[in-house]
Amino acid sequence: MESAALIHKQMMERVLCVVDRTLRKEFPDDFHKRCMYSAFGIHTLLRELGHRPILVGGDFAAFVLSRDGRRASVQGYSSQGRSVESSHYWVELEGTVVDLGTSYLPVESSFPAAAMPATHWDLSFPLPKALQYRPEIQYDPEVELRSSAEITDRMDKFLDLCKKRNEGSLVNSKFDSWLLRDPSSLAGAAKRGDLWAAGAIRFEGMS
Repeated sequence: MESAALIHKQMMERVLCVVDRTLRKEFPDDFHKRCMYSAFGIHTLLRELGHRPILVGGDFAAFVLSRDGRRASVQGYSSQGRSVESSHYWVELEGTVVDLGTSYLPVESSFPAAAMPATHWDLSFPLPKALQYRPEIQYDPEVELRSSAEITDRMDKFLDLCKKRNEGSLVNSKFDSWLLRDPSSLAGAAKRGDLWAAGAIRFEGMS
């Protein structure tokens, strides 16, 4: 019999897989910049599954490592200078942070960057230095997008496509990347030879 933790992990991998594939299909040129769509997609599918996720807006940055392991920096999104909306959006669910944004940072890194995981971090553990979230606003679990008719229609279409894809059968429902869930998942990935995980552990030890 599968454990509740394994079932929960498989559910999250499927949700992230569905949203990621839908983002890449609908926004092939700039899927990595569509964090609001990503967050609303994750939020919607988790609600469909009977959960009460919370949409969160704020600043986000993460450790990014070059493919040759010789360069590193902290990259992300800041609300500094923005007067209205947050720079980044993610989801919180039952004491975890859920975000595809980490896995998208290498797309527009200032140098060729190593692949990165998506986030499903258990907040009972302190966030690692390699992962920085600064929430500014939490929305009601029943939040709906309020924007121009064009943006609202586009979001509604995207969410409908996420639902339809989730209701269908996926050839492979496993998320392409791995999920950064807790210190043991980070250590395990480093042990398996993941370049980013090994670099993040070294970064953790730096002053």
